[in-house]
Amino acid sequence: MHIRPVRQGDTQTWATLRARLWPDADPTQLAAQCSAFLDGNELPTIAAVFIAEDKGALGFLELAIRSFSDGCESMPVPHVEGWYVESFARGCGVGRGLMQAAEEWARGRGFTELASDTEPWNEPSLAAHERCGFQETERLVKFRKQLT
Repeated sequence: MHIRPVRQGDTQTWATLRARLWPDADPTQLAAQCSAFLDGNELPTIAAVFIAEDKGALGFLELAIRSFSDGCESMPVPHVEGWYVESFARGCGVGRGLMQAAEEWARGRGFTELASDTEPWNEPSLAAHERCGFQETERLVKFRKQLT
């Protein structure tokens, strides 16, 4: 397995993986964001991307730089916006390798923390974060009321 920063030519692979992580999102928009980032455009939700591969793509991790992240002491802070590993490659160290690449990227830029989040019911993601050394800082329930 090899983990590397995303590069030109990865648009379709990266967009396909993003669509698997976010199946309710518009795949055309996901691909457009990939193209924009690879063309050198600054995007508020993508500062760095890593791809894991071994005879094909195994997963990806996207980082953004947020002005703050709940539970963190430093500001700004790199935040894991997307982290996905193909189901057949889970449990083999791919996710951990992607996270280590993100940590190295962040340390290399002087950051002292890395933030992430997941849904409270997403037990596999909670466990993966814990295995990578993350500490839960809080849980939050958000509400919505439709105004008519």
